[in-house]
Amino acid sequence: MTSETYLQLRAFARWDGARLGMMWVVSFALFIGSFTLPLCGILWMTTMVATPFIVAKLTNAYSLQTPEKHISYFMAFTHSTLTVFNASLILAIAQWVYFQYIDHGFLINTYAAILTDKANAPAIKAMGYSKEMVSQLLDAIRALRPIDIALQMMWFNMVSGLLISITTSLYVWFRH
Repeated sequence: MTSETYLQLRAFARWDGARLGMMWVVSFALFIGSFTLPLCGILWMTTMVATPFIVAKLTNAYSLQTPEKHISYFMAFTHSTLTVFNASLILAIAQWVYFQYIDHGFLINTYAAILTDKANAPAIKAMGYSKEMVSQLLDAIRALRPIDIALQMMWFNMVSGLLISITTSLYVWFRH
């Protein structure tokens, strides 16, 4: 890969990552909305399931922009990975803003209500969690700062994106 090719790849990955990141921000808003509107939950799940297909489409579109109209597996993998990494950064910033300035404990309190609801006690017990474990879990979650939550989600998204990139790159590479 030449220096010029790598710069072009990074530029496309930044742009594609920005578009994917904005989709993820909307998806995150749908996730938050799913606690009050069930339709938001369906739309949130749809965006999550669509992510690998969108990454593959973006990588395929990038491959068609190259002079050869095809790319190697390594270039497809690099584009997919950088796209997801850039999207993860955008989502992490949006999540930090949400948890720092907007949430005011809504998400944690909602999870606490679900985990402490007596109707859910049999299911929680069947999963092997005691009341003490649930209490410790809630205490640990409440101790997290907004930046901690955003960074944990960013790393999760990056690792997931790395795994997604393996398959999407194979698809794009075999397609050409």
